[in-house]
Amino acid sequence: MSEKKTVGVCYCGVTRDYQEELCNCLLKYANENDNIRLLFFTSFVNDVTGSSQDVGMMRVFDLINWDKLDGMLILGQVMPDKPTMEKIIRAANENGVPCVCIDYITDLCPCVTYHCSETLRIMTDHLIKEHGCKKLNFLAGFKGSEYSDEREEGFRQALRDNGIEPEESRIKVGWWWHEPAGDCVKQWIDEGCEFDAIVCANDMMAIGAMAELKRQGLRVPEDVKVTGIDMLKEGINTSPQLSSADFDRHKDVEAAFDILFGRIKGSVSLHPDIYYSESCGCKKAHRSEINESLRMLEDANERIYRDNQKYYLLESKIIEQPNWNKALEIIREDSAELWVKKLWLCVNSDLIRTKIDDLDKIQLGYNAQGGYTEYQQIIAFKNNHEMTYGQTFKTEDLIPGLDEELDECKALLVFPLHISDCSLGYGVREISNFWALEKWYIYSRAVSNALMIVRQENDLALSNKMLEEMYNRDSMTRLYNRRGFFKNLNSLEKAPGANRFIVISIDLDGLKYINDNFGHLEGDNALIVIAGVLTELCGKGLICARFGGDEFIAAGFADKERGAQFELDLQSKLSRYNEISRKPYKISASTGRTEKEISEDADFDNMVMLADEIMYRCKSEKKARLFRGAPRNN
Repeated sequence: MSEKKTVGVCYCGVTRDYQEELCNCLLKYANENDNIRLLFFTSFVNDVTGSSQDVGMMRVFDLINWDKLDGMLILGQVMPDKPTMEKIIRAANENGVPCVCIDYITDLCPCVTYHCSETLRIMTDHLIKEHGCKKLNFLAGFKGSEYSDEREEGFRQALRDNGIEPEESRIKVGWWWHEPAGDCVKQWIDEGCEFDAIVCANDMMAIGAMAELKRQGLRVPEDVKVTGIDMLKEGINTSPQLSSADFDRHKDVEAAFDILFGRIKGSVSLHPDIYYSESCGCKKAHRSEINESLRMLEDANERIYRDNQKYYLLESKIIEQPNWNKALEIIREDSAELWVKKLWLCVNSDLIRTKIDDLDKIQLGYNAQGGYTEYQQIIAFKNNHEMTYGQTFKTEDLIPGLDEELDECKALLVFPLHISDCSLGYGVREISNFWALEKWYIYSRAVSNALMIVRQENDLALSNKMLEEMYNRDSMTRLYNRRGFFKNLNSLEKAPGANRFIVISIDLDGLKYINDNFGHLEGDNALIVIAGVLTELCGKGLICARFGGDEFIAAGFADKERGAQFELDLQSKLSRYNEISRKPYKISASTGRTEKEISEDADFDNMVMLADEIMYRCKSEKKARLFRGAPRNN
């Protein structure tokens, strides 16, 4: 058996015949060749709008890991952002990965294209010789377009071959689209230009030209004959049916793979197959085919409507959830119902921020360069009928066990999850047929919107929590301030075995000495160290706070030994810190403690006052000892 090859495919757009037909031909080729596995990357965008939306869409191509690819195919005709396309080709060249561009000519890699100049020459010659046309007009794409200029040259050559001198007034630019093409036809008629045929550089302009001719009271093909080139479904379904030229996509694919794996050297130019039909006065169309196409179009419109309704409902349900975990459950439930064998929804590892401190960190991909974090988290993995989540993996791996999944699925499609230029993550799905792909575009938009709602709601909750923390906590030590202490004192739970209520007053020794001799940063350090020790010692049943300056307090329920042990442990931990800190000063604290049996009536303010008195007495005794010659901070 031949060595397995993984080939990447980059394309853009959705709901177009071209992508669907060509990608299905790629799948067919892979299925007929056991050693070929395909990894599709799509941005879904049909056109470059110049908005931030383009940035978010195009970042999906940043996910390409060249170490995992043996070749790259680019559908150049539908890559609207040519700098992105050229960036991909250059990256392939730099990484030694063979690259072929289909339907677009570039000097950066070999190309598979169609020789349309000869096709247009033959079709124009047909109109002249078979239908007796003498006054032929041409609708070009736009001047300077290699594809348009090539097709225009074929038209001009046919005229010259038949002794007709091309007239510039009979050549107009239709910008590849039906509305501008219709405007050109109207201009010809308004200018008094007589013509018996219109040759168009693509089907879309031909359709627009026929519509305008009908509005002007002219019949096709009786009064004016029209031809296109592309063989779009719209041309097949129009009445009269459009004469056009078809590109055999199977030939495209075979030639691309032959180049990719060295069976052919250099670029390849193919010839389209010409189909003469009603619009030039040739054979009648098969109405059954048109009816079937119309039925399929109606089904597609109904499907899009249903999908839009479904995902509007999804977003509404997401908004109603009390927290982000519940919201993600709704996304998983919806994804589990999708008609797909395997699906991965992967999000940036920093998408959901769980700590207040995370609010100060820049999230990669959120209005920043580089759309994806180093790691991804799977929020939903559909494996046939099973749904799992939670796995974290390196983004460069794309999904866990990529090689094994490609062996099983044969082809995977990677699509972006983003809002505007904010990359949230990406989706990967098994794909066996490029049909109704607009559903996945709608799905990706719905999931992206849902994830943004989840993130914003989560960040709002964190922000509210942060405001509450700022209101109730000391900003430096993160301990409760006086307000937060009293607010939480009444909600304390009594620890098992606790039979008394204790209050401990704590005062940092020598803060002024540390500030004056070593700077306020070191003074802050001393306060933070004490706060950390107090937090560690409090545990269940006790809370602590910074009441201001160098004054701290701890209070709560305890057994009869805990209060004394608390003071001993505080001194012990501070001594241990002094041994290892290598600071030029020592941190110490004076304490005072009062206790009351739970059954006794206790006046909290009175207990605090008594604890303070004991603490200050302790502090005074300590200063007296230091004054008699012991080392001291103050």
